[in-house]
Amino acid sequence: MPTFAQEETQAATIIPRPPATSVQTQDTLSLERYFTTLIQGQVGLYHLLGENIAEARVLLRGHEYPFLAADNDGWYSFVVADIDAQPRDYPISVIAQMNDGSVIRFDDTVTVESADFPRLNFDVAPNIGYLTNPVLERNEYAKLDSLIDVTTSERYWSDTGFVLPVDTPVTSGFGQYRILNGAVQTRHTGWDQSVPVGTPVSPMAAGEVVFAGQLDIRGNYVLINHGWGVYTGYAHFSQINVERGQMVEHGQIIGLSGSTGRSGGPHLHWEVAVNGQWIDGKLFSEMWLP
Repeated sequence: MPTFAQEETQAATIIPRPPATSVQTQDTLSLERYFTTLIQGQVGLYHLLGENIAEARVLLRGHEYPFLAADNDGWYSFVVADIDAQPRDYPISVIAQMNDGSVIRFDDTVTVESADFPRLNFDVAPNIGYLTNPVLERNEYAKLDSLIDVTTSERYWSDTGFVLPVDTPVTSGFGQYRILNGAVQTRHTGWDQSVPVGTPVSPMAAGEVVFAGQLDIRGNYVLINHGWGVYTGYAHFSQINVERGQMVEHGQIIGLSGSTGRSGGPHLHWEVAVNGQWIDGKLFSEMWLP
């Protein structure tokens, strides 16, 4: 497994715009696709160019993903192969509403591939055993879902994109099926990094704090809105250094690592959501972003 120092060097470098994997044209519009297949939990990027676009969206697996306008660079949309998407081919459509009321539609297919998420057994200490209650977890996700479902039209991240939040090795990956005390199954929506209590944690990119407080499972938790439907969350803090509504920059200390909530020991759990769905944040940090 690579060390964080290696990963950070890659993530902090400005990633050049790759060539589009496909280009479709219709009437006055051009649609660039920046992905081929998608692994479960992966994000793909579309780029729509043309004049007189009122609004546009992508349709995939019953979800609608909006296009957002970029200054002098057309419109972009993030599409998500969610964590539970069955591996197979899916129809995907881009629908553009023009200022004159006409509609232009692009149709295609996308292949979702299996991420081969592992199944692991975890023992939860008796003193926090009550935190394996599925009702507590469902309620916590419902609270977070109401926050990450909001799409802000402004982008806050810089040209360096998203950088991992601490300088330590990754210890546990996205998407794992976790069996708690041999009975309760849950999913791991982020990545874990090994850190001692009190390690300063920086946000992966600039953004606005939309939650800073205590949750049952995640303990002391900070959630940051980076714009364009992108959010990052940081769990199990021993101390929170920011408050709701505060704007933060990469490099700023948002909290100190700990072991609060449903945690078996000191570590940092961090997670990324795009367009209301938890995604593989490590893959996202390796993408070129507009």
